[in-house]
Amino acid sequence: MKKKLLLIIVLFQSVLLMAQTFSATTNKNKIGLNEQFSLSFSLNASGDRFVAPNLSNFTVLAGPSSSSSTSMINNSITKETSYTYRLRAKKIGVFTIQPAKIRVKGKQLKSNSLSIQVLKSSPKSSSNNSPEEIAKSNVFLELSLSNSNPYVGEQLTATYKLYFNQEIRSPELLENPTYTGFWHEEYDLGKNYPISEEYIKGKKFQVATLKKLVLIPQRSGNLSIAGMELEVPIAIPTNQRDFFGRRTSRMITIICSTGSKNLQVKPLPTKGMPTNFNGAVGKFEFSTKLDRDSIQTNESTNLSLRISGNGNLRMVDLPTFEIPKDIEAYEPKYKESINLKQSGLSGYKREEYLLIPRNTGTYKIGSVSFSYFNPRTKKYSSIDSPSYTLNVNGDNSGNSTAVVLSNITKEDVSFIGKDILYVKTSLKNFSTSQELFYGSTLFYSLLFIPLFLVVLLLILVVLTRKSIINLQQLQKGSASKQSLRILNKPNTDLHTSIEHAIQLFVFKKWGLKRAQFNKDEVLELLNSKQIEAHLIMDFNTIFEACEMARFTIIHSQDNKVELKMMTQKLIEELEKY
Repeated sequence: MKKKLLLIIVLFQSVLLMAQTFSATTNKNKIGLNEQFSLSFSLNASGDRFVAPNLSNFTVLAGPSSSSSTSMINNSITKETSYTYRLRAKKIGVFTIQPAKIRVKGKQLKSNSLSIQVLKSSPKSSSNNSPEEIAKSNVFLELSLSNSNPYVGEQLTATYKLYFNQEIRSPELLENPTYTGFWHEEYDLGKNYPISEEYIKGKKFQVATLKKLVLIPQRSGNLSIAGMELEVPIAIPTNQRDFFGRRTSRMITIICSTGSKNLQVKPLPTKGMPTNFNGAVGKFEFSTKLDRDSIQTNESTNLSLRISGNGNLRMVDLPTFEIPKDIEAYEPKYKESINLKQSGLSGYKREEYLLIPRNTGTYKIGSVSFSYFNPRTKKYSSIDSPSYTLNVNGDNSGNSTAVVLSNITKEDVSFIGKDILYVKTSLKNFSTSQELFYGSTLFYSLLFIPLFLVVLLLILVVLTRKSIINLQQLQKGSASKQSLRILNKPNTDLHTSIEHAIQLFVFKKWGLKRAQFNKDEVLELLNSKQIEAHLIMDFNTIFEACEMARFTIIHSQDNKVELKMMTQKLIEELEKY
């Protein structure tokens, strides 16, 4: 009888153990590089001490988010527990996700392993009418180049544009392009992406300029620009309606890429290249100037040269003068002003020499030459400066310290020769005082103010500990005021002000850090605080309107006023929680 009872218990435990399953599943087994997918571990019982597998081959975007449910069917209670990750593939290849582990009633269970194949691009859907395939034809990224066959040193413009005719959210940069072999400088496009409209094959697209920069190839041959990749959330309309009768949307995510671009860079021609050519490519002007050609010994004159124009100015070196030995020349003062304009880099570079002759005589300052290559005419040009003759009169006084300066400000000179400084000759701003610091009012103020502050701090600590003053409540009370101050700040973009106001409020109110601020995190926080459903829906509406603002050309003033009032009311209502 005892043997039968023992056998029944063993069989019963085996049945229970067999009934408990722990499995791993994924929504995609084949994915593209940088594409997102979900990974779930499900247990049909209650468990603890979940141990995740090694996911170092993937980027963990979110998770593990756990959920559990209990159901009763025909007096039989069923429990389910799941752990879900949102991952992104970051390397091409075939990767195995090892089993996860969990403990159930003291026993350790292991899930099955999974194999994920990561391809260079997302696998094509079997149906061209799938939402993903339709979205890819309506949302795409392009890189346009002003010149795909430049010379070495010739500047060209690269522009990254996102084309879309569906409602999208803020894209996330997955792969930043690299420019090996190029010097580059970006245009400042402002806080929001410039939006325009274009028609492609009769279809109207909105175009967001995401990035624009000047590229200057530094060597000849085949140079490649690595592609930019974006993850773009797209809102797909559904046939369902929300509580207010508005049509709802579901979000899907696609990867947009420019792909790599190849440029064939031409070397500069050797025929006709001047001996003094130093790599200037573009269209330039060159000039020199001597302030005075007749001076006395120990007087000063200024010799300057300037290069201006459009081209690779940042890489251009200024030529140098050969100054006669009997003329004392100081380190030239350098100045430049180079800006990015529609045509590329434009501006000037300038150097100014301070010359002081110590002996009488006639001195000749030779001509200097500047050469550049013009890619439009495909020819070299050389500009020679005039030579200058400087006549110096007076006594041969050698290295005198008596120097007469011309065309120079006090800030330009601190030491000339020995110690030539500007001396203050007027004493009208000087004052004297016979009052001693010790025993003065300021002395006693500095002595007793720190003691007073220490006593005040001790009183504040005592009142706080006895709950007479609630500093936390004071801090919460200021959250809405600070947020509304940002919201009502004049001369600022409304949608940016709304985002900053809500971001500050949830940080001050509930401690949600700015690095964690996104729609999903805030919605989860509001749900955990048991905020009323209509306030959560208002937040979702406001947040989506701010995201859409970056990709919308026209916003009516009425909508802006309504959105601002909704945000103000939402912050005031949330302050009560």
